[in-house]
Amino acid sequence: MFVIYGWRKQSQAIKQVLDCYCYVCQRKSEWHVCRESEWVTFFGMNTIPFISKDALVCARCEDELPLPKPQSRQLLAGQGLEQAIALLEKHQLAAKNEVQRNFLMATRASRESPP
Repeated sequence: MFVIYGWRKQSQAIKQVLDCYCYVCQRKSEWHVCRESEWVTFFGMNTIPFISKDALVCARCEDELPLPKPQSRQLLAGQGLEQAIALLEKHQLAAKNEVQRNFLMATRASRESPP
């Protein structure tokens, strides 16, 4: 008897929670809480959920910020939005030096200012 088993990753957007600026694609965009699940499969069918991870994902460029479960639940309930925006900005600007950060913030200010 042959048993065919394997692993499968499945990702799905759960809910749109934020509408804020993304420093990667340099536009205001929607941010979704997404859940990535890894499944054990038998005969090509998802059978046992193995690992589940949540992340905050930009709808335009798909930049991703991993979220712990409590913070994910809080965002899905509509709470802690200001904290999430601050954490997102910190995450996106963390790898930049001071000159790059100043340039990105100046670019954001010029795009958001009325003509």
